[in-house]
Amino acid sequence: MANDKKYIELKGSAYHVRMLACVALIELLILGLFHFWPASKSSDHTENKITFSEDAVTANDVIMTRQESRPPPPPRPQAPIPVPNDKIIEDKILNLDIINPSDFSDSLSETKAGEQGNSDQVVGNPQTSPQVIRIVEPNEPEAAKKADIKAEIWVNFLVAEDGTVEDANISKIKLFNKKTGESRIVQSINYGITEATLKAALQWKFRPAKNKGKPVKAYSTQIFTYGFND
Repeated sequence: MANDKKYIELKGSAYHVRMLACVALIELLILGLFHFWPASKSSDHTENKITFSEDAVTANDVIMTRQESRPPPPPRPQAPIPVPNDKIIEDKILNLDIINPSDFSDSLSETKAGEQGNSDQVVGNPQTSPQVIRIVEPNEPEAAKKADIKAEIWVNFLVAEDGTVEDANISKIKLFNKKTGESRIVQSINYGITEATLKAALQWKFRPAKNKGKPVKAYSTQIFTYGFND
């Protein structure tokens, strides 16, 4: 038994030695291939070597180039200067020395006195305006009622010093649309409305306007309406 065991051990060690020898031999073959393999030269690509000159470049060797200058732009067109062809009119100098203000003093004083004494003068902006104390409603014509006319009529009254109406005239007529209610200014209106308006306006009564405590003639504006009572 002892001999068999020893034989087996010797046989195993010999196997290991052969394995190690094979591995070493393979490594030597690989190293030999890398060492003795011929280097390949590429014919397709050539190395471009850049060589630099050690010669110094001086300022005298520099060649300066200049771009050709462009021609100057053409001058802007000038607008024609109009030449006046108007005739010179010599002004006539009025000699004021020949006018005597005293020649006109009497006529001016007479005109002012006549204006102050004129009782028919109408004062445009009196201190107290005319005030209505009696209103006469116009009789609306039947034709206007059937047509369903809606309008505003502006009347200017000339009120005398005693408060009566000397004159009346229509200054503006505003007509309203029956459906939309929009208004527009018209020059005239039919159905006898303007005649009825002026007839009633002449019957109005006012408290007269006053200026400096005295009754004067003045204007007053009132509005007559039609078709808004329904």
